[in-house]
Amino acid sequence: MVSISNDNEGRGVCVTTKKKTLQVAAGLSTAVLLTGVPVPLAGVWGNSLPKAYAAEQQAGGLTQEQAVQQVRQLLDIPADYKMERTSYLDESRNSPYDRPLWNLSWVKDREGYVSAAVDAVTGQLMQYSHYSEKRESDSSPAVSEEQALRTAEQFLERAVPKAEREKLSKPNEYPGLLHISLDPWGERVFSFTRMEGDTPFLGNGFQVIVGRNGEVVSFLRMWYQGELPDAKAAIGVDEAERLLAEKAAPSLVYTRANELTGRYQADRNRYRLVYRYGQTDPQFVDAATGTVLNALGEPAEEGGIKPLGSTDNSREADRLIGKEEAQKIAEELVKRLPGSYRSEGSRGGGSSSGPDGVETRHWRFEFTPLHVQGKNVEPVEISVSDRGELVEYRVGEPGYPDERGRKIEKAVSWKAAQESAVKLVKTLLSDRLGDIYLIDREPSRANVEEVLERGRNFAITFGWLKDGVPIEDREFRVTVNPETGEAEELLLFEEGPVRAEETAAKIDRKAAAKAERERKKLMLTYFLPELPRNGMPAGTSKPLLVYRYVGDQGVVDAVTGEWLSFADLRQKEIPQDIDGHAEKEALQFAIREGLLAVTDGKVEPDKAVTRGDMVQMLSRMVNRIGLPLRPPYFGDEDRKAYQFADVDVKHPLYGVIQKAIQYGLIPEEGTRFEPDRPATRGEAAEMAARLLGFGELLEKPGLFVSPYRDVEKRLVPAVALVHAYGLLPSASADAFQPDKTLTRAEAAKLMKALLEARDLK
Repeated sequence: MVSISNDNEGRGVCVTTKKKTLQVAAGLSTAVLLTGVPVPLAGVWGNSLPKAYAAEQQAGGLTQEQAVQQVRQLLDIPADYKMERTSYLDESRNSPYDRPLWNLSWVKDREGYVSAAVDAVTGQLMQYSHYSEKRESDSSPAVSEEQALRTAEQFLERAVPKAEREKLSKPNEYPGLLHISLDPWGERVFSFTRMEGDTPFLGNGFQVIVGRNGEVVSFLRMWYQGELPDAKAAIGVDEAERLLAEKAAPSLVYTRANELTGRYQADRNRYRLVYRYGQTDPQFVDAATGTVLNALGEPAEEGGIKPLGSTDNSREADRLIGKEEAQKIAEELVKRLPGSYRSEGSRGGGSSSGPDGVETRHWRFEFTPLHVQGKNVEPVEISVSDRGELVEYRVGEPGYPDERGRKIEKAVSWKAAQESAVKLVKTLLSDRLGDIYLIDREPSRANVEEVLERGRNFAITFGWLKDGVPIEDREFRVTVNPETGEAEELLLFEEGPVRAEETAAKIDRKAAAKAERERKKLMLTYFLPELPRNGMPAGTSKPLLVYRYVGDQGVVDAVTGEWLSFADLRQKEIPQDIDGHAEKEALQFAIREGLLAVTDGKVEPDKAVTRGDMVQMLSRMVNRIGLPLRPPYFGDEDRKAYQFADVDVKHPLYGVIQKAIQYGLIPEEGTRFEPDRPATRGEAAEMAARLLGFGELLEKPGLFVSPYRDVEKRLVPAVALVHAYGLLPSASADAFQPDKTLTRAEAAKLMKALLEARDLK
């Protein structure tokens, strides 16, 4: 498994092959989100626009057939993989680079996926990713680092022109293009940084990832094509050092703990209070002028974050509600809007599940404005989640941002659009204004002109705060019609409460900056400024020659002042207690899938697994297995939470257990769940049978004959079913031992077997 996250050193592109949503910030043309496991570039960019812009042949470029042929010459596409999709991306509209691309993808059922992007003019390979489920479950020894490096260099010889290869650094001499969280059992990453003489161009170059089997599983090309500034600095290193010591300082933020460790399957709502450099923080010195710059390449200015108000959300965290209560909330919200409205009732709903397997539902309610005259009165739609939170507000029917298909000739100013967006937020989220701030990044004139040329809407971005501190990666947007100035859509994302052990910093920004400088070296480098995340077309940026601190990548713990090295944190996620274990392969699978946590280098495979652990694992497996299992409440009707006395709404497993009940993984019986009690083999058999979709059969013991002599009548169906699937084997031919405690290793083996059993259904 390869997971890649945003790069604060090289300012490069981010891709993903598994379980992670990331930003691809090319710094060359635009930015886009990749989602999935793994997702072809074509799949995301194509689906994000109403037009495919596909073409069989472009003037002066490759045809689709030629692009496919070029990829097959460079890459070994397995013979049993079928071409799934091709798309042409025009650089002027929806390519992430400053050139047109052909994006191609091949698939083999659930077993594997290949995606590739090639320059539609030159045929150069820009990106390649290969996910194989078989390779993911392979626990055979990995190839040596020397052999993996030879493979990577041989790949570069095929995929990269000689003139560019001659400008590359030694492998991993400088921080990589991307932050990489590798499979801890053998995937190896090699970053080759572009060198212009003795000056590195961080964020430019090539990255090759070699799998345990010695095959290249990922390739990324980032190579700025324009002219570079003169490499001669006008100021010296001593002056740059003085300026950075005086002015450089990171921001205090809440960052996801799983982003630091690279274990993206872990709790997404657990955060850590740290200092790290953001887009607008002073962190570079322009070598030509001596100006202190931020990551956008702009003169850094001191500016604090101001919330929109002082009210804080007082809603009880994680309390689930039904459709009836959600409708009451929607009706109260619509009263805050100017005018009067008639409720048209529910318009359906939807649900989603995060990596933890916990499901979130929402319902849509429609209202007709009574104060608007005319035939084409557009309805207002308000969506509310089962956590009682506003999810979406929209005027009119949903549509793509460039659905107009015409240029907007006359538009309101960006400032007026911002004011309209802020007004809507203050109206609908008036009880949460102390937790919200405007991300005030005014786009360039060229950006605005591009939006109007395409007939798109303005998108105004807001961020969330906790105790006045920004929460990374938690943003929402308001869409404003440029012609009318009306805020037409507010779209939020229900992500759950922020959980953090410490909520107050004990060191200041200057101390944090000093802690980071002590672990890095001041260097002269080329730097390609980031592009602002303001909901606008990204445009382009040009390289600068800057002084910056280069070295170990990480953040500073805001409570202890400790330097948190990403490499060290991720090393601690590699278990030291499974080598030689009989179930090593299953344990590796469970760790990769986020089913078992590694703490201080230990997974404790022979420790008893608890009932709470089992429910967490099975909730994740619902999404992973993809069986046609649906909760009894899958429709639009209300659901009533079944409460256990020992798992109230504040319990960390409340949401997980509620999902398990909804999907029938555990029955609605008894007053206590006992999440901390060790799970037995009998209980595990029942849960596994329910996950496979046999819940109703468990109530019919007369239909089954137990293959074991020690199974009570109630458990006969579950034990017979898991036996038929080869799950939970027993050491004895005639004894199942239903009351025996299940270990974490045995639970891991069961989860892996359940994944394999899906193909038997």
